[in-house]
Amino acid sequence: MLLEVEGLEAHYGRIRALAGVDLHVAEGELVAIVGANGAGKTTLLRTLSGVHPASAGTIRLDGRDITRVAGPRRVALGIAQVPEGRQVFAPMSVEDNLLLGGYVRSAAERTETLGEVYALFPRLRERRDQPAGTLSGGEQQMLAIGRALMARPRLLLLDEPSMGLAPRIVEQIFETIGELRRRGTTILLVEQNAYAALSVADRGYVLESGRVTLADRAGALLADERVKAAYLGL
Repeated sequence: MLLEVEGLEAHYGRIRALAGVDLHVAEGELVAIVGANGAGKTTLLRTLSGVHPASAGTIRLDGRDITRVAGPRRVALGIAQVPEGRQVFAPMSVEDNLLLGGYVRSAAERTETLGEVYALFPRLRERRDQPAGTLSGGEQQMLAIGRALMARPRLLLLDEPSMGLAPRIVEQIFETIGELRRRGTTILLVEQNAYAALSVADRGYVLESGRVTLADRAGALLADERVKAAYLGL
């Protein structure tokens, strides 16, 4: 198992944001985490990537306990996160943003991966000398994903990739996520658009108030009456 999470808890002061989360992700899987605003989805990814500390529980990557490993070291071990809201370095060029994502890799690896990212996102190649802040929202999301891919992650954490984007662009982003999965990238996807997330995922978890309340194959969750009523508007 590539990622194993047991009893994970996280706090903001006295407020408990995660309350004993258990989940796992196998090599090559695309697993979706769905839930309402405030359910703890972003905190979960931030805790997995080391941006936010765990209060209790265990995080294992390929059998290794990384619960207390610092965030930058987790990148070197193979975890890369695409943050909510994209968070590109606006004054820097597109290419410099991408190269920053590959800081843990050798120069040769960065050059090779840069070509792969440009092949996946031809628009970024066209705009490689342009300041990242002048890109459209969709292009910035492509850049944020490409920047994470530059680290050659074993596990890609995607946080709300559809946020603030037009429906046509959301469709393109999810097509890209599906393509990454077909290429063998292991992905943990946090997304409020439950239908889009579960449509591309192998399995899914429903997170409510910091707890996993449902876990099943993605197709089974799409057919679940509770999920339909709470998250699919049906």
